[in-house]
Amino acid sequence: MTASNVPPAGILYHAPVYGASGYADENLLVLMALGERGLPVQLLARGRQSDSEKLLPVEMRRELARMQQSRVDPGRSIFYQCVPGNDFNLDMAGRCNIGRTTFETDSIPDGWAENCAEFDEIWVPSEFNRETFARNGVDERKLRVMPEGIDTGLFHPGCTPLPIPERRGFAFLSVFDWQQRKGPDVLLRAFADEFQADEDVSLVLKVTTINHPWLDVEAWLAWFLERELHVSLDAVPPIILLNGLLPRADLPRLYAAADAFVLPTRGEGWGRPYGEALACERPVIATRWGGQLDFLDDGNSDLIDIEGIVPTPTDLDLEVFAGHAWAQPSVEHLRQLMRHVFRHPEEAAAKAHRGRRDMVEKWDGRRVASLFADEFERLLDGVAVRQVAGGKA
Repeated sequence: MTASNVPPAGILYHAPVYGASGYADENLLVLMALGERGLPVQLLARGRQSDSEKLLPVEMRRELARMQQSRVDPGRSIFYQCVPGNDFNLDMAGRCNIGRTTFETDSIPDGWAENCAEFDEIWVPSEFNRETFARNGVDERKLRVMPEGIDTGLFHPGCTPLPIPERRGFAFLSVFDWQQRKGPDVLLRAFADEFQADEDVSLVLKVTTINHPWLDVEAWLAWFLERELHVSLDAVPPIILLNGLLPRADLPRLYAAADAFVLPTRGEGWGRPYGEALACERPVIATRWGGQLDFLDDGNSDLIDIEGIVPTPTDLDLEVFAGHAWAQPSVEHLRQLMRHVFRHPEEAAAKAHRGRRDMVEKWDGRRVASLFADEFERLLDGVAVRQVAGGKA
């Protein structure tokens, strides 16, 4: 191989980019920034290998395909992995190795600390994660908080609302992948207990079932209302289920179709939907515990009190959380907040206006992705220095 055919030093980037997960959304912003900066990137897409469902803009799809076809020299490059800690590939290595991950409880799963020890640096999205990872065995000297960002150009107020059949005059929206951690039981209990069937209000649940692809969510909703809350569907205001993925361009329209966003999660590493809702200037009701507190406060959102940090239940739907503890959001306080936002939309709108400003000024995706590009350039400079010192330049 001639010198001109030797792949350059760059970034071997192993991460999910297709399928509209939180991991994928973050990586799209970072990869586009790396491309604009002109840094050599070889993309090793984890999971889905293409945008088969056509969720992404054509230009972004082409850029990702180009990166998948590009090559860098691993021996002179950064090997960057943005995956759950149990999925780190420890059989491959670059000149410098960076692990990017997150977790949502007070702990991390068994084996994660040992996996993290194999990396030069571990990047986490929030102070919450810095604390939990350090407390559970990860060398705090390796930990760096690298926040997530929101594309505030895509997510902005004034979008044409997505049509929502059966929507009433006031609509609460929640967006999540169906699992106990997201608190759907807390949300449904608060909504059903607080609002009467004849009130001009509705609850829109935009969900995916990535972790439970076999789940019939509509049947579960009926079961929970009738068996746990002892009410029928027709005894509460409309609960509108939107199940599945949306094209990226339609997500801001979904937020525009709501009057407030609510998610009584039991734990988040960062909480992307909260940021998307704020960027769209929607009032946000969120749990007062978790990674989202890096960007949510009492001035830009309504925070749900918690009744404590409690052990995860014995009937867990996802085993990865077994033996951990997470927040227990207060149903009663959530009821009060939902009622207050419903009755005082002007006050809620003022908080949302400040929230939009915060997202633009502090958490805009291009700004955050530029920080990632800066860090990659720092690391590449360090790799070059080490190679020169070792006589390998």
